[in-house]
Amino acid sequence: MTSVRGWLLAALGFALIAQPLCAAPVEKVLDDFEGELTGWSEEVEVVAEGEGHVLRWQPSGKQPYFVYCRFGDRGVEMSEWDRLEFRYKLTGAEFGWWGVKIVDYPLAGGLQATYQIPRDQVQKGVWQTASIELHPPQWIWGEQPSKTTQTLTFRASDVRGDAPTVLLDDIKVVRGRLRLTADAEGATVAEGKGFARRFKLQVANRAEAALRVQFEAADTPGGVHVDLPAALEVPAGETVECAATLHLVATADMPFEPLAQYNVRLAASTGPAGDRSEVAIAMALPLGEVEHPCLIVAKSQIPAIKARIEQFDWAKAAYDKLKRSADSWLEREITFPDRGGQWSHWYTCKECGSRLQTISPTEHKCPNCGAVYSGWPYDDVVIGREHGRLAAAIHDLGLTYALTGDERYADRAREILLGYAARYLQYPLHNNKGEPKAGGHVMSQQLSEATWLIRVVQGFDCIYDALSAEDREKIADDLLLPAAELVRAARRSIHNIPCWENAAFGLVGLTLGNEELAADAINSKLGFRNQVIEGVSEEGFWYEGSWGYHYYTMSALQPLAVAAEHCGIDLYTERYSRMFVAPVHMMTPNGQLPAFNDSGRAGVLGGGRSALYENAYAHWRLPEMALVVRSSTRANLSALLYGADEVPATEMGLSCRNFPGAGIVILRTSAGHPVEGDVQGVPANYLALDYGPHGSGHGHPDKLGFVFYALGKLVAPDPGSIAYGNPAHRGWYRQTLSHNTVVVDGVSQQPCTGKLLFHAFDDNGNMAFASASADDAYEGVHLVRTIALLQDRLLDVTVAASDAEHKYDWAYHSRGEFSTDLPLTGLAEPPGKGAYEWAESWRTAGEQTSWRAQWQINEGPTVRCAQTTNAPAELFTAIGRGNPPNTRDPFVMSRCAAKAAVWGTALLFGEG
Repeated sequence: MTSVRGWLLAALGFALIAQPLCAAPVEKVLDDFEGELTGWSEEVEVVAEGEGHVLRWQPSGKQPYFVYCRFGDRGVEMSEWDRLEFRYKLTGAEFGWWGVKIVDYPLAGGLQATYQIPRDQVQKGVWQTASIELHPPQWIWGEQPSKTTQTLTFRASDVRGDAPTVLLDDIKVVRGRLRLTADAEGATVAEGKGFARRFKLQVANRAEAALRVQFEAADTPGGVHVDLPAALEVPAGETVECAATLHLVATADMPFEPLAQYNVRLAASTGPAGDRSEVAIAMALPLGEVEHPCLIVAKSQIPAIKARIEQFDWAKAAYDKLKRSADSWLEREITFPDRGGQWSHWYTCKECGSRLQTISPTEHKCPNCGAVYSGWPYDDVVIGREHGRLAAAIHDLGLTYALTGDERYADRAREILLGYAARYLQYPLHNNKGEPKAGGHVMSQQLSEATWLIRVVQGFDCIYDALSAEDREKIADDLLLPAAELVRAARRSIHNIPCWENAAFGLVGLTLGNEELAADAINSKLGFRNQVIEGVSEEGFWYEGSWGYHYYTMSALQPLAVAAEHCGIDLYTERYSRMFVAPVHMMTPNGQLPAFNDSGRAGVLGGGRSALYENAYAHWRLPEMALVVRSSTRANLSALLYGADEVPATEMGLSCRNFPGAGIVILRTSAGHPVEGDVQGVPANYLALDYGPHGSGHGHPDKLGFVFYALGKLVAPDPGSIAYGNPAHRGWYRQTLSHNTVVVDGVSQQPCTGKLLFHAFDDNGNMAFASASADDAYEGVHLVRTIALLQDRLLDVTVAASDAEHKYDWAYHSRGEFSTDLPLTGLAEPPGKGAYEWAESWRTAGEQTSWRAQWQINEGPTVRCAQTTNAPAELFTAIGRGNPPNTRDPFVMSRCAAKAAVWGTALLFGEG
């Protein structure tokens, strides 16, 4: 009996031990640093840590930082594995980008497969484990593919703060013993009173013994059921194919909606505690019959548009402009570029940052300093413009045909479309650096490919009924669908760029009746609806914290909203409407917006902004929208196609307001005497204090910075941004010194979110107050700014304090001509590195505890400044780069070396 009990216990113990091993993934260690170090860069060393050893890397020199391992002797082919895992610990600095690059053909075709660890998962000073899914790569980089190189590179960039140290350990590749994949076999089809879609499944066994595999479905939506394969045997090292089918049956509680998407998780496993692999499958409901045109306009709207042209001068002016463009293309010879275009941000002067002028396709001149450029990338930017003009031609010709029925316009649009269908896939993929890899065919990135495709498919849709079935198939298969899949594959997140990508491939899906593309663009996790839900704050601000990108995103959302409505899908939610309302409530006395983060000086009123609001006002009829619409002549295409016939006059009475989602508080006061402003109902004095979220990849390190208007005129600007390809963009415009805030130890702030401590104002517009802090901008430093805006002055108390002594630089930039009674001495070198070297004409007045100066604003007020500090502070003056970049704005900088610095500043403004 004892022997039987012992045998049973032993068997049970073996089973308990064996079961987890049966389900355990297969692993291969690349390096655990317990033996001889081979294949690594020279700048690393093995050090003791705990009971073992780890690799220590101390990055230095110019960013981005790299350290690599050649793993060719490890017997690993990355394409055969599912994940890369490693432990890491980052100390000292803050890491903006942290991840790896892998070169190991056939992964990424032998180019650099690149993976970033999400920023919100990277903690400082603690050991963490990274688990990176290798397929597909997040990005693919590199100029030339290699079939022999095997390198794993650890990469860090946007590193800020103290000297960084990286510890690495237990680097390994991992794969499951079981792998399930699924591919749709065709589109969703009608089935009785419902719909169905079939999927081909592949079950791969990577184990050394046969596996008995069973299937199950999880997270099945109501009304959906799945026909699963029967359990099957998969031999060792082999792959077995089978099939599953999704079925949907309508119920009273769940009526069918076009493009509704149903997602299910399928799992293949060897049992409850065994090997398991999951895959997501989805079914989108068909659109039904689509009547063309349906993207820019619906066929049913054309009679009303024609009537508008006859009735209103602004509508006729818009139509005449459209027709002139289309007519010009009837006479013009169609020539296609021989290659794809380049990134427009390259088209700036390296010397002064100004936008270049095109003298010829191979000569490009700076209008400011006269510098002349030729060759790549400047010639290729001009080529990109030519692709853009051809896309605009397709759009204008197609729309003119839809409104007139004149087949000459359809024939010319058809010629350009078929020309691109013959060439599109022949243009090599290339990126912004001209490298032959992921990017675009006609443009150098998927974003610009998407904006190009939108115009192309809109024009195609307008002439759809004038095309033969053969032409439609040729254009769809060789141009529209490949371009749609290219931009669709690029989506990564909630961001302005995926909004453009959604519009591009979503429009292709709508016009071709491809429910998979259209549903993905509208209803998926990264689709239109979720972009608005997650990307737009409660008060209506786009999360990237830049007015340029706020409007850019609005421009991306509109084409898909318009087209979806024509196909019976309503995307005009209340949250979407707030994107149009929010800018009006933040606008300055002259109708502009503060140029925080990566933004130019965006205006709320007139021009393109008015056109963007035409469709919004027609849907929501809100007074903020009416104000913008009425700020222009309305002689634009959006007014012609979507605008309301009549828009009533409206006046906005704006006052102080906090916008917690954007992290900006607006202070407004009336002038002490009558001031004629640009916008009625908007007080003449205005200050916007930025304390909130960094703004993702388009944020600037400018916490507690501000923009200030006095008597209706811009006095203290934010630099905003210039063309990204210009070195001054990162060197100056994205540095803390270029903003009206505090720099600590000559280094720009860490990306962070500050806190509004209080704000208050009186109802008569005589005074307004705000106080905010930013304690995470610099480690161990407490930053607080308190501002009072009165009718003729601004009072500012800024505090920087720490337990350790620091070098604090308080900077204030102003428009106008600077003068002071203090004697100033020129400096041979800037008083700091980096951003300090981008400013010009540095001078110093030596140490001061109080000082006075003034700026005379051109055609504006005189601003007198007086400042007192708690301790002697060295006063500097310099000339900073303005916006546009050929302007120069004088600024002052008060430097205090202490544990705590307090600057008390008064700005008095008045005319003359």
